[in-house]
Amino acid sequence: MRCAWWAALACVAAAGCTLERTEYRYRPDYVSINQGRPLEEEYYKPDGTRVVITSHIPGSVESGTAEPSPATEAAVPAEPPKPGDKPPPLNVHTPDMVLEAFMVGLRSENYDDLYERLVSPQQKQRMGDRNGRAEFVKFCETNRRELMASALRLCSSIRAGQSPPMQVSADMTRYRLPDTDRGAFGFMTVEVERTPEGLRLAGMR
Repeated sequence: MRCAWWAALACVAAAGCTLERTEYRYRPDYVSINQGRPLEEEYYKPDGTRVVITSHIPGSVESGTAEPSPATEAAVPAEPPKPGDKPPPLNVHTPDMVLEAFMVGLRSENYDDLYERLVSPQQKQRMGDRNGRAEFVKFCETNRRELMASALRLCSSIRAGQSPPMQVSADMTRYRLPDTDRGAFGFMTVEVERTPEGLRLAGMR
């Protein structure tokens, strides 16, 4: 796959202003995962150019200077959660948002929190909450790379209209990758379920 790339010049302040050339190369999450490589990489060329390979697209490049990405901007300190506080509910209302939330949880590898906040109550009941949690955590740990790649492709396919919704029940909807993707991804289907709080994950198959 041909990776998109862009370059930016960064001015580093010291005693004077030294010009450092930084070249950003975009590599999608699923490419890194399928190759067994980290999502973010950095190295220097022999000519001193700093090369940053990232799964995040920074701001537009204007006049040779890149806008700062959110990661480099100063973050507003958040009030730490108090012991016993429950995390805020996820504001997820579309299938691609369910998949995005799923990928965030896979990246952080916080599978207990992912189960608690993203898996639908109906699915928890079907699995049995105590055993279901353990099975979900093991499922994510075992299949993390395949799940990440499949979720990213499903997200793209849904947004492109390539995976039309299939109604499974009054609350559950299924989205499936096109047949042209058969064999390329470990999981072809995502099922989402309607709850009072919004859409939640019911399964990846």
